[in-house]
Amino acid sequence: MEIVDTIYSIIDTIGKEKIQSEITSDRSLSSHYIEMIMAQCMKITEASNEETLGSLSEALLHFMLTVSTLPSARRVQLNNIDLDIVIPNLHTLRTSPDKAIIIQISKGNNHLILEQPGNLTLIQPNYRNLWIVSSNPITTIGCINYAINSEENDMPSTEKRKFHDIIIDIEKFLKETGDRSLRFFQ
Repeated sequence: MEIVDTIYSIIDTIGKEKIQSEITSDRSLSSHYIEMIMAQCMKITEASNEETLGSLSEALLHFMLTVSTLPSARRVQLNNIDLDIVIPNLHTLRTSPDKAIIIQISKGNNHLILEQPGNLTLIQPNYRNLWIVSSNPITTIGCINYAINSEENDMPSTEKRKFHDIIIDIEKFLKETGDRSLRFFQ
C-alpha cells in the first residue's frame, strides 16, 4: 500500500478540500491535479513498471472520481468478469450499455487487457465505451486508450488519449448520455 500512502501524502500537502473545491467548480482543473500528483508520485516512488503505474493510476482515479462527485462502481464483477470501474453504475451497464463505460486498468498484463475486449463486448458491445488505462500507448482494437506516459506524437488517433484528461472525458460522456446521476455541488 505504499503507493496509496504516497498519493494521499501528496494530496494532503496540496489540500484535499482545495482540490475538491476547485474540481467541483471547474472539472477541467482535474487535468492539472492528475498531472501534478502523478509527476510527484512518480518522482517519489520512481514508478516505472506497468504494475506500479497501474496501481498509482487506479488509486488516483478513485480519488478523482470521489472528489469530482462523478458516479461510478469500482472493483465489481459482472458475468464472472472483473471490472475495475463502471461509469455510471452496473444497473445502467446492464440495461443501457450505450450509456455506460467500462474502465480497465493495465497492471503489467497488457496481453490480458488486449485479449479482454472480446470478453468485455459480451457486457459492453460498444468498443468506444471500453476504456483502457495503461502506462504507455497500446493498440486497442477500437477501444479508447488512456496512456500515462505519452507525448503528442504518440497519440495519433482519437482512440488514444492522455490519462490526465480522463475525468473531463467521463463528465463529457455523462452529459452526452443524459445521465441523471451526475451530481454538481457548488
